[in-house]
Amino acid sequence: MENRTELHPFPNCPALDGYHCQTNSLAKIYHFYGHPLTEDMLLGLGSGMGFIFWHQKDTYPFIGGRANLKSFFSDTGKRTSVAIEVKTTSSVQKAKDRLIELLSNQIPVMMYGDMGMLPWFDLPDNYHFGGHTFVVCGFDGIQTLLASDMEQKATGLKKGIYSRVSLDELKKARSSTFKPFPPKNTWLEFDFSRFKDPDEQDIYSAIKQTAEAMLYPPISNVGIKGFYRTASEIEKWPGLFNDKQLRMFLFNIYIFIEIGGTGGGCFRYMYSRFLKEACQITGNDSLERASEMIHESARLFTETGLLFKEIESASNIINEIKLAAEKLRQAAGIEEKAYQLLLQNIP
Repeated sequence: MENRTELHPFPNCPALDGYHCQTNSLAKIYHFYGHPLTEDMLLGLGSGMGFIFWHQKDTYPFIGGRANLKSFFSDTGKRTSVAIEVKTTSSVQKAKDRLIELLSNQIPVMMYGDMGMLPWFDLPDNYHFGGHTFVVCGFDGIQTLLASDMEQKATGLKKGIYSRVSLDELKKARSSTFKPFPPKNTWLEFDFSRFKDPDEQDIYSAIKQTAEAMLYPPISNVGIKGFYRTASEIEKWPGLFNDKQLRMFLFNIYIFIEIGGTGGGCFRYMYSRFLKEACQITGNDSLERASEMIHESARLFTETGLLFKEIESASNIINEIKLAAEKLRQAAGIEEKAYQLLLQNIP
């Protein structure tokens, strides 16, 4: 019989409820260092909300509500005066040694791992996604670690959980080579010695970055243009794909919008709450008005996703697609006005 000694998290390492793996992991790290910020604020400060439609030949169409992926951590750090370094190594041993070094000093570690190989998830055998982040915040000094993540739940607010994981299990998840987004033994290190609460300038800078990216994207499948592109593309799908493919791709829209750590509404609910919180800090009422508009867009995104939740058994697919395209175009108009309002009313 296995001897399972009790394993406790390091001090000040709560398993926070949350929405999105990256912002939830960051929120835990900021909390550990005594500077708690909401997930919504972290998403907004990193200019992490956006839109993309992507469809390459021989791949499934993808809809995403994140943006600024390459600079998200550095921008969040810059606007809170926290040095955030993204580390990676091809050496499994180096990754393990550094992890043990940090944990031995009771420093929690935010890292990437293949969800299909993490023991606290119940996923199909062939499922792999290495873009998932979580925090390791406990260690027995030998072989067993304590990870902090969120429960596997469809959408909305997910319950924070702790789970035991062995060094061997973690090694496999960290070094997985499966696509998409193999984790490549990636982890983050932080220096909070110069932390400051985000001020008006930090908030305005982040909002301007998001608004300009949405209004003036470099290509037509990103930002506001991406909304219209998506609407036009899905209207063509019945003539491009067989029935099985069509239903699967439409169901994926529901997954991309409502599930997968978006907080529902393709990250729009989170960004709406960020703008409301930012209004309280800055006293700028235009942020409150924009927040209400983004919330309305989030509702339209949710309605779009829900059109395809039961698409496997739906009888009138063409009608559902027309409704979805109409809602996406409505959301585009709303968000265009919201970002224009923001740019006109921030310094």
